[in-house]
Amino acid sequence: MRPCLLVLLLALPCRAAPQTAEGARQSLEQARAATTKGDYDVAIRSAREAAQFYRAAGDKAGEARAAYATGVAELYQARYPEALEHLQDALDLGKAIGDHEREIEALSNIASLHFLQARYLEALRAWRDGLSALDAAGDTPWAPRLRRILLTNMAALFQRVGQEEQALQIYADLRKTNESLAPNEQARLLSNLGVLYRRLDDPLKALETYRAAQRLLQNDQNKGALLVVLKNIGIVLALDLDNLREALQAFTAALDLSLKIGDRREAMQARLYRGETLFRQGNAAASAREFETALATARELNTTEEQWKALYGLGRLARAAGRDDEAVARFQEAIAAVESVRVRLQLTSLKTDFLADKRDVYDALLEILLQKGDGAAVFDLLERARARTFQDRLAMAPPSLPAIQARLDETSLLLEYWVGPHGGAVVWVTRTGSGLAPLPAMAGAPQRLAALLDGISAGRPDAWRPLADALGQELLAPALKAIPPGTRHVLVVPDGPLAQLPFEVLDAGGSLLVERFDVSYLPSAALLLREPPPRPMLRPPPWSPQLVAFADPRVHVATRGAARELGGPELESPLPASAEEARAIAAECEGRSRLHLGDDDLKKWLLESSRLPLLHLATHAVADTNNPERSRILFSPLRPEETADYLFLKEVYDLDLRGVDLTTLSACDTERGKLIRGEGAQGFGRALLSAGSRAAVTALWRVADAPARDFMRQFYFELRRGKTKAEALRMAKLRFLRSGTELSQPRFWAAFVLAGEGLTPIPRVVPWSTLLGAAGVLLLLATAASLWRHSRR
Repeated sequence: MRPCLLVLLLALPCRAAPQTAEGARQSLEQARAATTKGDYDVAIRSAREAAQFYRAAGDKAGEARAAYATGVAELYQARYPEALEHLQDALDLGKAIGDHEREIEALSNIASLHFLQARYLEALRAWRDGLSALDAAGDTPWAPRLRRILLTNMAALFQRVGQEEQALQIYADLRKTNESLAPNEQARLLSNLGVLYRRLDDPLKALETYRAAQRLLQNDQNKGALLVVLKNIGIVLALDLDNLREALQAFTAALDLSLKIGDRREAMQARLYRGETLFRQGNAAASAREFETALATARELNTTEEQWKALYGLGRLARAAGRDDEAVARFQEAIAAVESVRVRLQLTSLKTDFLADKRDVYDALLEILLQKGDGAAVFDLLERARARTFQDRLAMAPPSLPAIQARLDETSLLLEYWVGPHGGAVVWVTRTGSGLAPLPAMAGAPQRLAALLDGISAGRPDAWRPLADALGQELLAPALKAIPPGTRHVLVVPDGPLAQLPFEVLDAGGSLLVERFDVSYLPSAALLLREPPPRPMLRPPPWSPQLVAFADPRVHVATRGAARELGGPELESPLPASAEEARAIAAECEGRSRLHLGDDDLKKWLLESSRLPLLHLATHAVADTNNPERSRILFSPLRPEETADYLFLKEVYDLDLRGVDLTTLSACDTERGKLIRGEGAQGFGRALLSAGSRAAVTALWRVADAPARDFMRQFYFELRRGKTKAEALRMAKLRFLRSGTELSQPRFWAAFVLAGEGLTPIPRVVPWSTLLGAAGVLLLLATAASLWRHSRR
């Protein structure tokens, strides 16, 4: 919800309710027309006026229509709480009077509201309830239309969460009813199906489907839909099939059509596609003409996205021709265009474009700056290039090198990495110095990192140790040679595939890095500039709440509910040791703990929980490295008929964790996720920090239930001793490493990593022992004083 919009709406003058049924009907029609035109303030005001009359007249049917119109307008404004309230009113009224059409429309929009907030289970339930209501309504003229809408939306949901087979089945069922679909509706369905085939790595099937949509739209009045299909055809040909000749034909057809209908924006985009295709074909002169024309149009239309893409294309042409100064100027202008607007990252698992990614522009300029050896300039540009969505969420600006140095103490070393298309670099920073070292072998990093992680998971030193030693020499040696004595903390800002690497296992001059330093990870060095929360002058008493923990989720395997349709193998494995883990860490906490175990391990308690210093979740989690929308944390079901419940990754970003000093997600793979260039791994650690938690402990791979329990018990024991968060995690790892048992293998301890602020202890409370001891001392003093007074008498 956007507060300024809400305040503006509440400040609108409200006219009196219509005096007649005809006046109410006209207000309702005005609301619908205003919604169609996008004038949502007028729509809400008019619908409320109509609702006032219908409510006073006792006309529940009219009141239901007015509530529905209000909710739809609020939904378009992203005022989700108010929209849900009014749509629920429309649903309840529709049920009460037997208005099935209103009931089903309300359910459909309630589902859409949940979908937009990544509450996928709630959305699926509402759409299924709508289908059940349709079955109860019987044969009515409006039923086929609503059924298509419900099924199409459900297919989109299954696509979003990676359940492609279920989406394909729905599309197949919809195509069997082609007689009830207009040609443009059939074409849109085929276009969605083409996107799905691309996700399933079947470009030939995607191309065939797009071609079928093209034929349906050839004589249709909706030329905009045809332009989208033509571009998709060209993208499949260029990206997936490497058929640049036919891709150029498709983009040329899109250009001709856009010029014919006078759509300058589409023509500009078609020229960008043509320019990129010609560039890849080696036709520099023709490519430059297309990029220049597109740039001129983009400046006239003031469209930033197309401006930076055209500038990037021209910069690459200059770089290929050896004109580096011109290339630098083009790249800098492109970056200025990128940074002139702030666009929220939308989690997506499919790159539909084959033009540049924003990070490509930064990488191209970084390659030139690296040749000049300007460490400060490289650092500044790196921070501008990385984790910008994360920085936006925390309202941070990219920091300068001096600003970061001022935040480092004398015992800390910051390592900022860059992995580019042809190599890499590391910038090391201390409070008093900095340096830059190229890493030319980083081009092959993904394969070597994968081999290292495979070796660690196998548990054989001969499989992982040589790789870890070699990577340590490459990644750490250039910086460790220059660090001052007394350094104890290493802060790592990884890039690209390095986000999946536990640096603690790397060789750091004859010993593992974890044996010399504690390590914490940052999505961006800008996180160091976040102001710390105020610390209380006095410790709170021992009855103050300190920990809330969730563990041992219940899964009703026999039940086939919405969660089971969206779930996976995590539904088959119980976690009995997780409850023991929660009780053990609660015993290590000095303050009061609240445990939600078994059937009480409910998502709603997390959403409603207060801001306690420590949050701990010991459960199953799924990190989808292809589709971040499907990454999820398991909870016990809220409804008895459901299998389980989930908190999806996108929902984690919306949690309010301000005031939480440490969130520990003791679950498999929670630091993994889709690698998005310039943003990093879309894992739970990043989401928890974005939600306000000062620090987060997550896992890079699967760790067995019992070893995870023992590790967490040791970690919280060290925290209770007053160790900083990073040092406590290091001590727990060293205890495992030096155990002389199977637990010494890094597959049991190196998975757990700390992101965020790790150089302070957790907030402490006065323990009961101290309080009771003080009370005892006071009692002794009082007794002594009494005896002294008695002896005096």
